[in-house]
Amino acid sequence: MRELKKMIHDIQKGKNLESSLKNYREIAIRNFNEYGALELTFSAFTLLQEAWEEKPHLAEKERDMLDRILRALAGLGEENCRYSDWIPVMDELRQDITAKMDYFTAYTDCLICYEYVLNRMELKFLPEKELKKRLAQFDNEQFLEQIMVYLFGEKDQSVTQEKLQLLIGQIPVHMTKSKLFEKIGESMTLYRGGEKASLENFLYMLRTAAMIYEPKKAPAGYPDFEKAMSRLQKADYENIGEDEYGQLAEILEKSAKAIREVTDFYYSMQKVVNSIYALCISMPYLDRESKFIRAQKAIWRCYAKREYQEEMLVPLEGRIEERVEKNSYLEAVLIEVKDSYPEELSRWGLASFFEDFLRVTDLLSDSLFIDLEQAEKGEIADDSYINEKREEIFEELSEKLGQVSRPVKKAMMGAVLEKLPALFQNTDEVEEYIRVNLFGCENQAEKCVVFSILQDMICEEQEW
Repeated sequence: MRELKKMIHDIQKGKNLESSLKNYREIAIRNFNEYGALELTFSAFTLLQEAWEEKPHLAEKERDMLDRILRALAGLGEENCRYSDWIPVMDELRQDITAKMDYFTAYTDCLICYEYVLNRMELKFLPEKELKKRLAQFDNEQFLEQIMVYLFGEKDQSVTQEKLQLLIGQIPVHMTKSKLFEKIGESMTLYRGGEKASLENFLYMLRTAAMIYEPKKAPAGYPDFEKAMSRLQKADYENIGEDEYGQLAEILEKSAKAIREVTDFYYSMQKVVNSIYALCISMPYLDRESKFIRAQKAIWRCYAKREYQEEMLVPLEGRIEERVEKNSYLEAVLIEVKDSYPEELSRWGLASFFEDFLRVTDLLSDSLFIDLEQAEKGEIADDSYINEKREEIFEELSEKLGQVSRPVKKAMMGAVLEKLPALFQNTDEVEEYIRVNLFGCENQAEKCVVFSILQDMICEEQEW
């Protein structure tokens, strides 16, 4: 590890650059392939276990995708695999999975919005006396003190910011549309001079949170999701009765459980596909396959025949950790080198290696659904681009807010606010926001629910 750190230090300082980069190439090829092989072995085992033991009903629905994965595992396991042949196959499969997850993600965000609506109504049907008794348990000033300790007890500013966003998403929304748009506009200016892809990802989060993002089409085989969403969308939340509230709450609970199960399954599939894709790019760089790689291939061939036992993984336990640390150092210089030494890389025949292994790192990262093409563009967002996108999102939000009832509108605004950086100048502004929006809330049932939600957040923090 000391030699690795020295080599990276030399590269960053431009010292012995040609020899250091060529040495880096050899180390990276070996480590990324061994790490990728281990990732595939473990993630494929998890997927097969889910498919054939834990979630056979989902495996039946997604039989085509699973069959394509099994064929790819068999292909990769061959002694003389033509890796380049599998790249378009994996690219297509990855796009198919991503398209379905696009729908499931949008559906999940809609459920979150309706959960917000129904949660705020949880105590609506309590007798007034009982509601007052519950509210009396909370002293405003003492509770405010608890919240402020929860928010600012950490020195890490990123943790504080995350907690502030979560808090704002829970506190009752008392805000005009124009004020919300002002906050969105302020947040978008933070992307000035950054990559367009980052701004697009931010706007995607806003659109899904506010239920204005519409996937191209719903995947076949999941009619219950469409039926449940239609029922939640058509409910009259302003005049809801206790019986209908109970029915909607049950629909929401069942849908949330089902979507979690489905998305977990798709995460497992995408992780396997990404690993196969990464290896199809990186394996051709190996001069010869090591005994370690050949052992992985034997396991993949077993997987392809639906043979998998935990005993297969025992010799591999602890092997991935030692490669994770090396990878973290190796990844750190990939982008830096590609951007800093383009002419040198071209001259020494290293340009394609750095291009390919940047893609490998994207595929092996935790961002399973990263847009590989968008990640490479790197176009900059200027004022003109930001203004154009701001007008687009404002128009879409205005239209959607005009179509829904007041409870749903508040849920949408709360979900959007939670995605925005908390733009407070000081702690006094935070306190004022809580006093006005929570303590000043006239809907006593909603106020009591939010007190309980925030108390649970504080207690959970204390338990940790």
